[in-house]
Amino acid sequence: MDGYPAHYVSHNLPLVILFGLGSTDSKPRDSIEEQYPLLQEKGIYISSDLPSVSGSAGQELLDCFHDFDAKDAAWNNRPGKGKMGAMGFTYRSVGRAFTLPPHKAKPPSAFPSPTTAEGGLQRPSLAPVLHSPLSPLSPESPLYPDGIMSSVWFSKHQWLLPSALVSFFNFSNDPNSSTLQDNKLKTEINALRTSITASSYKVRLIVVLVCEDSGADPNPIERVANIRRATSLDSKSLFYVPSRLSIIETQAFVGTILASIQPSCLEYYRDLSKHARRKRNRATVPPPTVPPIYGTSQTLSGLGWTVRYETKLGFFAEFRQEMDAASRNYETAYESLLDRDVFENIASWSPRFGETRLLADVLAIRILRCLLWTGQTTSAVQSWSNHRASMQDLVDRKGKGSGTYGWEAWEARWSAIMAELIDKVDVPIFHVPDQTAPSETSSLEIPDIYAIPEKAFSSDERLSPWDLLHHEGYWLRRSAQKTKARRKLALSMPKEDRSSPEQSPASHIASKSHLYDTYLCPEPHKEYGLPGHTSFDHGALLIKTFSKAAGQFTKRHQGRAAERMEFEMAREYMRAGRWEEAMGLIKPLWQNLSWRREGWWKLVEEMSWAVRACARHLGDGEVLLTVEWELLSNSLTSRSSWQYDILKCLDGLDIEEKPIATVSYDSTAPSLSAVFTFKATEGHVGEPMQAQLTIHSHLHASSAPIRLSELTITFGGGLPGLTVIDNSRQKAPLNKSKGSTFLYHISFDEAPEELETTSPPSSVLDTTKSLSGAADLVFSPGTDKIFFFTIVPRDAGEVVASRVCLSMREEQFDLNVIVPLRDHVSRVIWWLQGETGLVREKLDLEHPCSISILPKPPKMQITFPGLRKAYYTDEIVEIQVEVTNEEVEDTEVGVVVQLIGNAQIVPVIHWISTSYLDSSNKADNDPVASGTTTSEHSLGRLHSAATRSKTLMFQASSETAEYTLELKAHYYLVSDPHTSIVKAETKELIFIRPLDSNFEFTPHVHSGPWPNYFHVGDVDDGRTVPESTGIIQEWFVTAKLASFALEPLLIQAIRLNVQEIRHGASCQVVTNDDGSQSAIILDPNGSIDRDFKLMIQDATLEDRHSSILRLELEVLWKLRTDSANAVTTFMPLPHLTVPFGEPRVLASVQKQTTLVPLVHVLYTLENPSMHLLTFQLSMDSSEDFAFSGPKIVTVQLPPLSRHTVRYSLLPARNGSWIRPNLKVVDIGFGKTLKVNAADGCKGDRLGLAIWVN
Repeated sequence: MDGYPAHYVSHNLPLVILFGLGSTDSKPRDSIEEQYPLLQEKGIYISSDLPSVSGSAGQELLDCFHDFDAKDAAWNNRPGKGKMGAMGFTYRSVGRAFTLPPHKAKPPSAFPSPTTAEGGLQRPSLAPVLHSPLSPLSPESPLYPDGIMSSVWFSKHQWLLPSALVSFFNFSNDPNSSTLQDNKLKTEINALRTSITASSYKVRLIVVLVCEDSGADPNPIERVANIRRATSLDSKSLFYVPSRLSIIETQAFVGTILASIQPSCLEYYRDLSKHARRKRNRATVPPPTVPPIYGTSQTLSGLGWTVRYETKLGFFAEFRQEMDAASRNYETAYESLLDRDVFENIASWSPRFGETRLLADVLAIRILRCLLWTGQTTSAVQSWSNHRASMQDLVDRKGKGSGTYGWEAWEARWSAIMAELIDKVDVPIFHVPDQTAPSETSSLEIPDIYAIPEKAFSSDERLSPWDLLHHEGYWLRRSAQKTKARRKLALSMPKEDRSSPEQSPASHIASKSHLYDTYLCPEPHKEYGLPGHTSFDHGALLIKTFSKAAGQFTKRHQGRAAERMEFEMAREYMRAGRWEEAMGLIKPLWQNLSWRREGWWKLVEEMSWAVRACARHLGDGEVLLTVEWELLSNSLTSRSSWQYDILKCLDGLDIEEKPIATVSYDSTAPSLSAVFTFKATEGHVGEPMQAQLTIHSHLHASSAPIRLSELTITFGGGLPGLTVIDNSRQKAPLNKSKGSTFLYHISFDEAPEELETTSPPSSVLDTTKSLSGAADLVFSPGTDKIFFFTIVPRDAGEVVASRVCLSMREEQFDLNVIVPLRDHVSRVIWWLQGETGLVREKLDLEHPCSISILPKPPKMQITFPGLRKAYYTDEIVEIQVEVTNEEVEDTEVGVVVQLIGNAQIVPVIHWISTSYLDSSNKADNDPVASGTTTSEHSLGRLHSAATRSKTLMFQASSETAEYTLELKAHYYLVSDPHTSIVKAETKELIFIRPLDSNFEFTPHVHSGPWPNYFHVGDVDDGRTVPESTGIIQEWFVTAKLASFALEPLLIQAIRLNVQEIRHGASCQVVTNDDGSQSAIILDPNGSIDRDFKLMIQDATLEDRHSSILRLELEVLWKLRTDSANAVTTFMPLPHLTVPFGEPRVLASVQKQTTLVPLVHVLYTLENPSMHLLTFQLSMDSSEDFAFSGPKIVTVQLPPLSRHTVRYSLLPARNGSWIRPNLKVVDIGFGKTLKVNAADGCKGDRLGLAIWVN
């Protein structure tokens, strides 16, 4: 918004005067005070004799207030930097003195004398009516007598007249002078209040007492309260700042002050609005202080006063951030201003015409700001367009017309104002996200480039695209276009109109003033002065505008528009002769031009010629070669007067070093293009494969032929590079079918060393050694040359032809053109030599630049004789491997074996030689693999049709697993050692458990005597137990082995091992196996049983702990058909808990000695404790048997004793199970004991069961 007075268009913020904090503002505005009428003569001067608050505390306070200054904040109602919530303030530091503007102008020095009325009576003179110094009614006012508004009135409320005054005073901590200092403070504060009250301005007074660092006052709160009472200030008007506050505390204190004055500031501007509204509602125009002279001037009309008051109402509403009300007031003022009774009555030659036009612009700007503030984007664009149309109509009717450079200057400024308003208001829809910050989404968010219409516009209403609000770049581009039109009109002015007023006659100056509109722009002699005189720098303005527009377009990913703006900037640099700056800008732009990718060749041509001009002026041979190569392309327009010959492009340049240029195909228009095609999609190592390279010339018809020194084809995937050298001077034979198509058959040999020295640098091409051939490399306009060749690959893999380097080695320069080979083309052509010439054949290839090189088909056979379907855990596995050479030649073979599985531990594999198999010495084994790590084992030379056998061995783990045995044979023919061939074979190995077991623990009654509680030392059963002296318990363990093997197993031995027994107890395993039993054959799915007796003795009689026994079953087995060593399998048993300290009941069946079908059941009660226990026994009756014995009996057991109760049962029927139910209750503890099944009994979930047979 350059060109307008700053306060005329700036955002309104409540002004707060910082009185006594610092000396003056960092940027004093003395010009505003000088412009205000009668400010020094009749202004209200307010001062204080006390020193200002300075030092570190004062500077911190001043910095915090400046941090809260919202003059640079966004023009919206959203919280932001420098705002208190959604509202902001602006501050002015004035030291200890400032002047408030006067209310009234001074009386006139001469007043009209009394007039004589009819009848000879003399009327007394009336006292003059005084008005504001800025009122059109005061003679001192710049608006007198018919002006409407002045920018000084806006400056008055924005810089001279505050809404609040914050006065700062030093508060001493010295107790010796505190009373004197307090009295001075009371006097100064009261004097300050009196001065503000006498001024009749409703300015809010805030007093801040800043504590000094020296001394220590024990009662500062009482002193502050005393000062508050003496000055009649409340708690929200007087504040106390302690010493040594932190930055955070100081900021919080400043925020408290601003929060306290915010309501009063709003009320202050609300009162000003009420005062202006009362004056607007008056029916009459107030009389002037001095009536204007009749016939020479006139007072302001009533409609003009409406404009004035509505502007004031909108201005004060902006202070309160009531933007809807401000917009309505401004719109009313704007419509009244454009009324015929206001604008039409002002002569175009009058200075008031320019002032009124300036006021119309200001009102339009403020209306736009209000609309954007409230989110009415489309309404803002329409308001912008309406004001532009109104001004154009006004200028065409009453001004100099819209065909002058002045109008174009105003159009440029009006567009730039819209861009600046969008930036200042910070329209939310145009926010550009931070692309460098991390985001949850992988793709970047594209910012909006225009705003959708607000809800006030219905969806059925048709809006033009230019009715929608676009981002700043759109308006800046329009501004630049109007600036270019302004320059064009300025350059068209005749020489006599461009002379300065001192050199022109008065008649010519008068006539010139009616031709050119100089509103907010220079006079013609300054706009485009004569040679030797200063002129307006249109180029600098354009560069600045284009730069801002390019930045906006770039942020919104509008790359093509950004490129256009940068190109226009470069043009302006070139126009100004600043070639280096132009080259620095246009060179990277030209190299990465999106227009070239889109095929916008007209724009590409403009930029290419511009780049050439810069390169010629700067003598840049490398860039000149590159751009000349592009200008040779027939995609660009041919210039009839231009000679297209790249060999002459450096003529006339003084270049010391020979330029070497590298051209990328994608960064220039094509002059030569390349297409590569393989004949097939697959090939094999060592077998020839065919390929063709087609070079097409895109040169202008008038261009000179291009002679390449060489072309190099680069492959990816193992093929060496191919180089074709020019032999056109040798006139090599060629096949020709048509006038411009040639086919060459090329044979390649290893490139000589001198050729490698002329190849492009490593940054351009791969440095692998290439093969070379020769052909004619001269290309005329419209020529197609096809190069046919055959390649023999040596390595398997995917081969891709990646690029072709076209090289020119001339005396003046070296040029390398890198052409990438496209693997996706719409049509694949293969050229053949026919009877009448070259013919084309269409190939059905999806990727013509790619070919899969397969390994040479192996003829080596790998077998695994004797491989079993399944193997078993803990087994030593031996696998025989046989390798048979079915090649017609001898081979050198090496094998790599790998065992892959899902187990945590992968077995280690060993190779076993024949000597190893025949001997018992196992130190000669060859470990080759551990886990997934492999190594090669050489089999040596293998003759044709020969077979070599090897054996693998490894120890299987104890867990079931599945492995994949992978064996690869790497070999090569003796006649071709460079070609490696691989034969792979895999087998699945399954390892299962050969055996599974179930275990059953049953307690038995120990036949030996128990110790006597009264004669413990007398117990002697003929045995010596040195370690354990406690009670002995007898248990039986029944192990049932089941075979899961797929073949019979030979069970050689079954043992029960004690792994651990806790709490000092001992355990002895007793078996019936005396070592004379032979091995047992266990068939698949078969099972065998083994019983073991455990004699478990507690450590001491006093030990009451239960012992935990951990057992393990050891089975020695081997395959029935295997003569190798046996395999040992360990199977853990569940832990057995032996309760030595708890009483128990054991039920056993006594063997019958008679033929009477009686079943004698013995119930043995054991008391291993040191207490006398009493048990109650009760036998339940049953229909399945009759019993003889006590129905209910009480048994008392002394410590360390046992007792047997005998029952005789007579079953009701034979061959069935009977279930005697004896309940045993420990009377002392009230606990029912479980009856454990011992000899001849079975226990299950229903209790005790006895089989009767």
